[in-house]
Amino acid sequence: MATHLMEVAEAVVPSEVLRELYEKMLQCYYVEERAKVFLKQGRLAFYASTRGHEQVQVGVPMLMRPGHDWFYTYYREKSVAVTLGMPYKDIFLGLLSRDADPNSGGVNMPEQWSCRDLRLVAQSAATGTQYLAAVGAARAMRYDGSDAIVYVSSGEGATSEGEFFESLNWAARERLPVLFVVQNNGYAISVPQKYQTASKIHRIAEGFGLPAYELDGTGTFDEIYRTVPGLIRDIRAGNGPALIEFNVVRLDHHSSSDDQRKYRSESEIQSAVSRDPVLQAERQVLDAGIMTPAEIRDLRARIKAEVDQAAEEASSHPQPQDYDVMRHVFSGRLPVTEESQPNFIRPKVSMVQAINSALREEMSRNPKIVMWGEDIEDPKGGVFGVTKGLTEEFGQSRCGNAALAEASILGIAGGMGTAGYMPIVEIQFADYIWPAFMQMRDEIAPMRWRSAGAWGCPMVCRVAVGGHIKGGPWHSANIEGFFANVPGWYVAYPCCARDAKGLLKTAARMQDPVLFLEHKGLYRAMPARTPEPDENYLIPFGKASTRRSGSDLSVVTWGYTVHQAEAAANALAEEGVGSVEVIDLRTIIPWDKQAVFDSVRRTNRVLVAHEDSLTMGFGAEVAAEISQHCFDHLDAPVARVGAQDCFVPSAVNLERATLPSEESVKLAMERLLKY
Repeated sequence: MATHLMEVAEAVVPSEVLRELYEKMLQCYYVEERAKVFLKQGRLAFYASTRGHEQVQVGVPMLMRPGHDWFYTYYREKSVAVTLGMPYKDIFLGLLSRDADPNSGGVNMPEQWSCRDLRLVAQSAATGTQYLAAVGAARAMRYDGSDAIVYVSSGEGATSEGEFFESLNWAARERLPVLFVVQNNGYAISVPQKYQTASKIHRIAEGFGLPAYELDGTGTFDEIYRTVPGLIRDIRAGNGPALIEFNVVRLDHHSSSDDQRKYRSESEIQSAVSRDPVLQAERQVLDAGIMTPAEIRDLRARIKAEVDQAAEEASSHPQPQDYDVMRHVFSGRLPVTEESQPNFIRPKVSMVQAINSALREEMSRNPKIVMWGEDIEDPKGGVFGVTKGLTEEFGQSRCGNAALAEASILGIAGGMGTAGYMPIVEIQFADYIWPAFMQMRDEIAPMRWRSAGAWGCPMVCRVAVGGHIKGGPWHSANIEGFFANVPGWYVAYPCCARDAKGLLKTAARMQDPVLFLEHKGLYRAMPARTPEPDENYLIPFGKASTRRSGSDLSVVTWGYTVHQAEAAANALAEEGVGSVEVIDLRTIIPWDKQAVFDSVRRTNRVLVAHEDSLTMGFGAEVAAEISQHCFDHLDAPVARVGAQDCFVPSAVNLERATLPSEESVKLAMERLLKY
């Protein structure tokens, strides 16, 4: 497939298109000029100019269908927001982080735009992470049967991120409706392009099977007008994604935190100024006789006045007043708040069977549930057999394999969730989730928060966790403590079949992202087997379960250590040593503080037990809360049991010595009871 500067028959750009292009570019120019005034006045915290990029950011969206097509932009694209029709005042409210800011309510950084009506998805400031989410949104368009396409863009520097390559791969493999736009101004802050790649971006895209083009983004509009409309038609018709690398110039500093004179010569800067796309467009409308110099002066004066008026109106608004910064961390919409007694439909089942049933029931209930992950497709049905039979029942489009790329698995889920689907994805082992962390922390988790509730990102990420299966250092991790520190994710960690089914069914109906942790050692373990509840059984998040009542000591635990604590408590009871209560948290975010406090205030002693490392494990947070709220009721120090602060060894005897055991939990209980 050739990648080239387009060589096709000349086409005349209609006069009305050129005039609209020029007028919108002027709008962007005067917005930038007024933003610079605010910056000099110290009223603007952060600023990234689009000067030099205007023809691309105006021209390409003009040729699309605003309000129908979707846009995933980056931090240097206020001209896209202007072109799509975001009012000037809303632009300045966002730049100034003022009270009525419709983009984020003032919590997101300036230059991060969001509008549901315009299908302009709320940005983060991370570089390159938007690509996977955009591909996920395009996948949702495909599933919906829509002819909408997704525009996603960045500078050339962000294309060095692995998520850019993964997005090209997924979009090309599934022939999804994505227009990749790379605005190459030659610099990633101060780093020239030669440090990014030895090739060119459009040639890299060609290697993934995309039609890829290199166009001038600063000259006349003819070249863009000859190329882009046909490309958009092809994408809209279902012919797959395409990429355009636009050569543009950066006329201003990288941002308000940068001084380009430190690394660019004056002659280079002046050379860039000579390619100013606003002046090029003005010259084109004059040469074509579309406007006279007097008409241009009038147009400039009118636009400047409108922009200045909107800027003053926005700046008159106060800083956010009485804004609850916690309000949009979660949606606040819960499918269930009280736990009912289950009606059992089968005798004892394993956790694998219970999870499989929950997935099957929820997929039958909600056609928007789609699942993917490594090896989950039939006939294998997952490395642990959890998804066995679901591809056969619901088809590959709803339960299929994914590339071995964790960032892709989560990033695509983020985009599909935002676009109205309910992805339930699987990460095979917790030890390998880390390539997805940028998506999970910077894109998925803050989506609702950074858009003041306008956008959501519902999904479930199922992850196999824990040791006791001879998995060694790379198949035994527990990650609940790590993700408990990421606002925006619910975290569930069931210890038995009944709870796994009830919690997973609840998770599948949430409006927020849920990390669902499944301990591998419990998948088929006898202590984790329970009768299976029917399809109506839902467990609310944040409600602990009292697994064993007692009066002398409370044990707060979750996951695998629940069963160790029960066994140890039973052993002590047989010895006539103390009465131990075992509280299973079941969910980590949120966790049932009241149930824990009530138990501790009755027993006056408490042990917190978990399989994760002792240092900075989630038990430290539980212990801190107990110490703060139950101090006057304690007859002994709060004690903890956890894994040693190392990786889990492969040798069985070393694994046993590293992880908590029934014996180590029992010893900790005895010490507390004797205190």
